[in-house]
Amino acid sequence: MSAVAAKPKCLGELIQHYRQSKKLTLAKLQEAVGIDKGSLSRIENSEVKRPDFQSILSIAAVLDIPHNDVVEKYIEIGHKSEVVYTILQNELTTLEYPSLIPKIAAKFLQAPNEDSLYLVGKLYREADSIDNDSIKLSLYDLILDYSRSHGIMPYIAKSMYQRYLIERNDFSRLKETYYSGKYILHYIDFLPQDEQLELHYKLGVHAYNLRFYSESIDHCKKVLAEEGGQSPYKIYALGVLRDAHFGIGEYKEAEMYSIQYKQFNYPHTQEQIVLMEALFNAKKGNTAQAIEQLWSFLDTCSDIFVLSATRHLIQLYLEQNNTEGVKAVLENRKISLSIIDKRNPLTYSEYAEYLRLQGEYYLAIGDPDSGISHLMEGALYYSKVNDIIKEKECLNTIVRNHIEQNIPMHKPALEKLSTYFIKSAKEMEDLA
Repeated sequence: MSAVAAKPKCLGELIQHYRQSKKLTLAKLQEAVGIDKGSLSRIENSEVKRPDFQSILSIAAVLDIPHNDVVEKYIEIGHKSEVVYTILQNELTTLEYPSLIPKIAAKFLQAPNEDSLYLVGKLYREADSIDNDSIKLSLYDLILDYSRSHGIMPYIAKSMYQRYLIERNDFSRLKETYYSGKYILHYIDFLPQDEQLELHYKLGVHAYNLRFYSESIDHCKKVLAEEGGQSPYKIYALGVLRDAHFGIGEYKEAEMYSIQYKQFNYPHTQEQIVLMEALFNAKKGNTAQAIEQLWSFLDTCSDIFVLSATRHLIQLYLEQNNTEGVKAVLENRKISLSIIDKRNPLTYSEYAEYLRLQGEYYLAIGDPDSGISHLMEGALYYSKVNDIIKEKECLNTIVRNHIEQNIPMHKPALEKLSTYFIKSAKEMEDLA
């Protein structure tokens, strides 16, 4: 029985193993890399404490040593932080071996005789400059663990905050990431003032997207309390406060914040004001005026407001049982998927609601096939932002319609439901 070759334990053994596997003598290796035999022998026997990294890479290239293996063994030798940091920067430049990056960064943080605050600060600044979210997350997780073990409170707060800013863009986990964002409030005093303000605002928007309107109001009120000037966050917070109060039926408060919001001339503020005036009129019972305002608004508004205005217009017509009005909207205002901002979960929710309302309309005019199709599509878009309640409402409307109309659920309808669940499950698997 042949003995299994022992796995190389150090850099020298690794180089010797691959040289012998290739049946290369030290003399032949010297010819290939331009390093004398004596130096090569000392490297293999670990007699050179800190061999030059570029020389090691040259040897590895000739011997076909996997890059991951040679770098991992090299950083184990024990180098000054500057050497490890240079290797880290090289890997961040190419991003060819992402699994190496957190390992090198961990070695950098373990550098002997270095101030821990200096090391973690330098790594944090490097992480902030990277344009790759998965690598950034791995580094922020490393910084967080290191800061916790060393009691470095500012970088506990900073790394959690940066991690939240990345993870909140995963719309399939909106609720989970909201609570992780709220947890940072325990450490908020360790963040600089501008990041404290930004955190409150982003939590306010996040809560609004989840329809946690009361929490959204609390977060945005903190923005107003802490921001005495006219920063964008203060102005945008006024808009969120207006919308959140509107969402829970506190129209007096919503109008108050709308008046404050009118004072500022930021991009799209005037269009938002016109749209909200129509919605306020609708809530005051001036439905005809609101409908007229929405039609007029659709003639001039930017693309980003078309979906919202169209959705509200359809909703008002449905509340009046005016199916001809809905028909006119659908014939005159075609909504393209291209207007959905994939960076904004609110547009997914609005598009889902637009589809749900269309489903209600088609059921109302006796076209159950179109109604079911639109309701299922609406449910699917709600699932993209993890809105399980609204998703179930869409599906329940399909079942309820069959029960109320005393219509048997025939094979085509069941097949559509089956297709929906398969499609929805596949999307969840893709996100996992």
